[in-house]
Formats: sequence, structure tokens, C-alpha cells
Amino acid sequence: MSRTSRRLVHCTLPPELVHQPILHGLVRASAAVVNVRRAGVAWFLLELSGPPAELERAEAWLTERGVAVEPIGR
Repeated sequence: MSRTSRRLVHCTLPPELVHQPILHGLVRASAAVVNVRRAGVAWFLLELSGPPAELERAEAWLTERGVAVEPIGR
């Protein structure tokens, strides 16, 4: 049985990504469950849950697109 993990991350978007469907792409690119806990125009606080490898994949996907990802409470 696979282990489920939960992680909070603060994401900051650069100006050129503000109008892009970043969360839509993230959900399609990873099997992690994505829960938006809080959000502003150029930032969001996400709760990611699922297998640890999927959480890593989700964070890597965001970073590869230029999103600054900061883990909260690790």
C-alpha cells in the first residue's frame, strides 16, 4: 500500500505567468491532489497531498515553469 503525504507550499508567480492557467496545468501534470488554501493575484498557498513522488513531481513542474515554490513547515 502506498503512503500518502501532505505538504503546504507557497507559490509566487512572475508577472508573465499571472494570466496563464498554471493550476489547471499542474492538476493535469501530476496525480497529486491540489487544494488552494489561500490565493492572491500573483501567489497562492497550496496543500498538496498524495504519494511523495507525486508531490515532488508537482513541485518540479511548477519550478520548471518559473513559479517560485517555498515549502511551509517542512
